[in-house]
Amino acid sequence: NCQVSSTLYNAVLEAGNSLTVIERHAHGKSVTYVPKDRDAAVSYGSVDLKFKNNTANDIKMYFSTDDKTVTVRIVKLV
Repeated sequence: NCQVSSTLYNAVLEAGNSLTVIERHAHGKSVTYVPKDRDAAVSYGSVDLKFKNNTANDIKMYFSTDDKTVTVRIVKLV
């Protein structure tokens, strides 16, 4: 779960001012799948990753995975 949320967090950061992080929690220990301070821990009913779409458009998120990687792509719908 946290690898997916961390990958989503990084995609949100890459979107610049279009998306704003509202809630994000770092792990207590370092993780290997994203650079330092680029992780986002999630735990059902406890900690979450939340962000806001600052554009006038809807967005769509595409997630994919294979045996080694998770990929997230966020696109603005026009």
